[in-house]
Amino acid sequence: MSAPIQDQHAPTHDLGTTRAAAESSSRRLHSALRNLQAVVMLAGSVRANQLRKATGRSPLEMPVSVNRTVLHEWCDQLDLVAQRAGLQDLPVRIMVDQSAQLDTAGRDTHHLSLRVERDPSAYRGTGGLLSDLAREYGDDARLLVLHGSQLPFAPIAESLEEHANAAADVTIVAEPDGTPSGIMLLRCGCLRAINPVGFVDLNEQAMPEIAKRFGVRVARTPRPTTRSLRTLSSYLETLRIYHHQRTGRLIDDSPFAEDWQASFAVIEGGTIIDDQAIVHDSVVLSGARVEPGAVVVRSVVCPGAVVGRGERRVDRVVMGRVY
Repeated sequence: MSAPIQDQHAPTHDLGTTRAAAESSSRRLHSALRNLQAVVMLAGSVRANQLRKATGRSPLEMPVSVNRTVLHEWCDQLDLVAQRAGLQDLPVRIMVDQSAQLDTAGRDTHHLSLRVERDPSAYRGTGGLLSDLAREYGDDARLLVLHGSQLPFAPIAESLEEHANAAADVTIVAEPDGTPSGIMLLRCGCLRAINPVGFVDLNEQAMPEIAKRFGVRVARTPRPTTRSLRTLSSYLETLRIYHHQRTGRLIDDSPFAEDWQASFAVIEGGTIIDDQAIVHDSVVLSGARVEPGAVVVRSVVCPGAVVGRGERRVDRVVMGRVY
């Protein structure tokens, strides 16, 4: 039997449709971001959480795979936003607290320029901080605000293409269940309404007041956009999902799911891991040592820490020893 004759014009039509859709989404993004002046990455905190105290690292410096950190993931996402929006240079202002140490050397890309800035006040709150930053720009300038204690999962550019509205003063990207993803597009003019004195949290205090006077749009995405890194359990669960997605494996969240097979093991350079040790769904940071017969499960082994011969560490942050 002879093969059916292919329609020579169908591919051209499909290609044209795809190109038109891409151009349309690009125009929407370009319109919504036409006055984007900077990305503000909130990476500070009033009180250090368990992971930060133990590791001495910002969430942005925590590894997600070998030679790759949370900051790498954000930079890849933001570079794509800049490209889609036609921005040749997108400043990324990483706001940290007074005690944070963050090295961004070599992280700049063709479209991004990174700068670490310290919040001059430890008790301004995110609302107060953004209000201060907004004074550096005109009323119609826009800031893309992100939380560094999250790991991006869905492409930010796609979320903004679908949901960013050029007429909205505030666009809040929300998860499928309605909770904020930590990604916001804000017009600087509406941030001037925030009280410049005292502690002001953006979500709890400032946003309800902004919504009374300005246009606030909540854009709910069909799939999770970010995942939290604030605690040991959330960090490791985020890594488990991250590595499942990268390998294309399905995640079984049923109560009877088997979890004896490791999903990942992130081991930084500068560690000593014996061949007879078992590292299961855990992170071992540079300067740590895991000895023969040791078992590490759902844990983070910090710099200077030692998991001794035959020892077991489960659901733990293993601190470095103090001599």
